[in-house]
Amino acid sequence: MYIKGINYGLTLYYSYLLPLFEVEEVSGGFVFVKRHGTCSGLTCRFRKQSLETTCRVPRSCRLDEAEMLLGLRKRPLFHELGVVTNSAGVVDQVTLMYTPGDRTVVAYAIHLSQNTDYHVNTVRWIRELLEKGTINSRSYQVEAFRLIKASVDRSTSIGEPYAEATNLLNIKGLGVKSAKAYLLHAYGLTEHAPVDRHYRRLLVLGRDLKAPEKARCAKAGLKCSTCPFSSRCLYGVLFNRLGPFNGVIQSLAFIAGSLERAGKDYLSRTLVGGFEHLSDLLRTVISSYLVERLAGITGSRCRG
Repeated sequence: MYIKGINYGLTLYYSYLLPLFEVEEVSGGFVFVKRHGTCSGLTCRFRKQSLETTCRVPRSCRLDEAEMLLGLRKRPLFHELGVVTNSAGVVDQVTLMYTPGDRTVVAYAIHLSQNTDYHVNTVRWIRELLEKGTINSRSYQVEAFRLIKASVDRSTSIGEPYAEATNLLNIKGLGVKSAKAYLLHAYGLTEHAPVDRHYRRLLVLGRDLKAPEKARCAKAGLKCSTCPFSSRCLYGVLFNRLGPFNGVIQSLAFIAGSLERAGKDYLSRTLVGGFEHLSDLLRTVISSYLVERLAGITGSRCRG
C-alpha cells in the first residue's frame, strides 16, 4: 500500500495507539511496525521529506481495519479543514489513527498518560503490560491503574461506544475528558474531544459556560446532542458548534502545543524531529478557525 501526503510522525506522536507500534529510525525517516492488537505485523516506512509511506499489510488485516488504523478514514476531514482555512498541505498532513479492536489499550493509555511523560513512560508501561503481563513500576500512576484495570476491561468489552465510555466515567481516575478522548481515539467519533491544556490555551469562552459535570454526562450517555445542559457546557458548545471538526481541531491543537516542548527522547525525536517549525503555523490556523466558528458566544474569544 502506498500513501502520499500523511505525516505519520505528527500523527503517531499524538496517537493513543502509539504503544502498539515499534518505531525505528532509518535514513530519511522511520519504520513503524504494529506489534500488538489489530493488524499485528503491519509494517510501514515513512519518508519525512516527501511524506511518502509504503506499507506491507498482513493478509489477516481487513481493508477497513487498515484504513482506520492508518488514518485513511478520517483524512478527508483534515483535508476539508485545510481547504476551508487555506492551509492545505499543512493541516491535512495530520490524520487520526483509530481502531475499535484496540479500544481497551486506548483506555489503558488514556489513564496511564495522566501527569507523566507519555512518550517516555506511558508507551513503555503499556508495552511491558502487553509483552509481560505486568508493569515493572511503582509510580502512583501504575499503582492506581492496577486497581482499576479489571473495571476498564469490563467497561470496554460491551461493543457499543457510548455505553463503554459512560461506564468508564464510573471508574475512579477517569472523567469526562477521558471518556471523550476514548470516543475519539477508540472509535474515531470526531464530534467528541477532550479539552486539554493545549486546546484550552487556544480557546477562551464566556464565564457563563460551565465545565462538564460527570453525573450529568453519565445521565445523558455522553450524547451532547440530546443533553439539556449542552448550551451551557463547554463540551456541549464545542460539540454543537464544531461538529465533526471538534476532534480534528483538538488533535491539531495538541500537536501545536506539544511540539514546542517536544522531548529529546529517542521516540519523540524520531517522530517529530524536523517538524517543530509547524507549531506556530498550526496554532495560527486553529485560532483563526475558532474565532469564526465560535463567533456570537457571549464573552468568547480565542487566542493564539
